[in-house]
Amino acid sequence: MSLCALAVTSCSDDDNAFNTDSNVSVQLKESAIRVSEDQVSNTDYNYIPVEVTGTSNGPIEVTIEVAPYGTDGAVADKNYVFTSYTMTIPAGESEIGFQYYPKGNDEINNDMSFEVKIKDAKGAKIGAQNQTIVTLVDNEGLIPVYYTGLAGAWEGVMESTYDGPLPINFTIETVAEGEAGYGKNVTLIDFPAAGMTTAAQFSINGVTQEIYVNIPSGQQLGLMNHPNYGEGKLLLYPVSGNSYTTSAYNFSLKFNFDLKSGQYVQDPEYNFGVLVSFAAGMMMYDSFSDMSFMR
Repeated sequence: MSLCALAVTSCSDDDNAFNTDSNVSVQLKESAIRVSEDQVSNTDYNYIPVEVTGTSNGPIEVTIEVAPYGTDGAVADKNYVFTSYTMTIPAGESEIGFQYYPKGNDEINNDMSFEVKIKDAKGAKIGAQNQTIVTLVDNEGLIPVYYTGLAGAWEGVMESTYDGPLPINFTIETVAEGEAGYGKNVTLIDFPAAGMTTAAQFSINGVTQEIYVNIPSGQQLGLMNHPNYGEGKLLLYPVSGNSYTTSAYNFSLKFNFDLKSGQYVQDPEYNFGVLVSFAAGMMMYDSFSDMSFMR
């Protein structure tokens, strides 16, 4: 009897830790979501939004469940991965997002879908909108046109933080179809400066058809001479504000590609920096933004 009483008291205390307003409910915000089957950008994340109706006076714990949907159903941990299936919405908050990422393949296939539902909500009722259908859109079918169309000579202008607009002429080399790296690897010749070679990875967002050229950090792109400090190594690094990121992250250039005009326009929210390190220990830094490339 004493153990039962203790157990009931403990459960009651746990329940009281959550919202007690009976007018509060949670539901899935979107009925349908379309994302690219490949995680093409390391700066963008995918979320299943859950919204709160009413004002909670305590936290709400939401648990979701997922399942394949339709003829070509996507399978959890094979075609996509959630970082968590249970999350807590703090008191007074109106929305939370369950983060997930797709796991693409290298094959042309049909779009695949999965269903998300709220399985349990502690401290709130489950609302009427309790189904989100997520469709993973295939992007391999776009590679033959977009990847091949990227190759060749380009004339560009890069906006330098310190030097203003700088003209740049460079060439993009792609891998021949059937060879290792086709549809993935590209090489930038004379980028970001003449005489330098930059390795990068190519990817496409299957939904927006935006192209990403991902440049891994820490590459030695070339050598340069400084009148006072001698020879130095030129490295391309991602940057955040005025700090240097030297490991763990890659850097992405996001482009909009118009096949008809042959023009790329970089999204101005993405910047990249050049870090020059000399043997004497001095470092020089410049950053570029708002670039445009033309045939």
